[in-house]
Amino acid sequence: MVLPTFQQTAEIAWDPALSKARGVFGFDSIDPRSRSFNMIRAKLMELRRDRKWRMIGVVSATPNVGKSFISANLAAALSRDPRLQTYLLDLDLRRASLTSLFGIGPSDGLLDYLSGSLPGSPKGYRLEGENLVILPTSRGLVHSAELLAGQHAQTLFRAMRTADDSAYFVVDLPPVFANDDAVNTMGRLDAYVLVAEEGKTTQREISDAAGLLGQERLAGVILNKYRGGLMSEGYGVDAYYAKGYYGEAADEDARR
Repeated sequence: MVLPTFQQTAEIAWDPALSKARGVFGFDSIDPRSRSFNMIRAKLMELRRDRKWRMIGVVSATPNVGKSFISANLAAALSRDPRLQTYLLDLDLRRASLTSLFGIGPSDGLLDYLSGSLPGSPKGYRLEGENLVILPTSRGLVHSAELLAGQHAQTLFRAMRTADDSAYFVVDLPPVFANDDAVNTMGRLDAYVLVAEEGKTTQREISDAAGLLGQERLAGVILNKYRGGLMSEGYGVDAYYAKGYYGEAADEDARR
């Protein structure tokens, strides 16, 4: 069994106050900052029903536009659906942003499994009081493309594909133009959401990224830090919803 079950994971301390301090609002449907993620969840559940998509990559064209923040909050929102067992995987092997976001110091993480130094299955974590399984990794300058194309990675992807129908996978991927990891990995997933940042990500970057990953598998574009709310082309996640994740500047911006 490559994928750890919920019962096989290691529990780490977690509570609502810590969650919000770290910028993870998706666990609390009452918090208005979870609204955008709830709406994205609804669309993904529709696609799960209509197209059987349940292995979703979260990507961006370039770094530092909030991709891992979106991954974490989207997985948190999905984990509240009692029909699902949600998994959050960090395959951004060189940056490993989810590890710091959740405060996990992984031993025997995905990198160890993919490199073959860890026999059996990667170590999974669950947050106290939540129904989310996290498969983190540790950052490092590694040959990530080779690891993601290797035997252990393919075994992991097969296990995801053949998992129980209740399993749902959110995969935090590297930026599209950082290397070829995202493009190669998308061949094993069902679909992806593309994260952009208002005022930073260009229309050309969005178009070129979607062209590389495949327009037919694009589940939606999430415009992070967008002040206009929801718009027809995708989903707007205002800077207010990122409070606590982007630092003091975002906190000050959110108060204005």
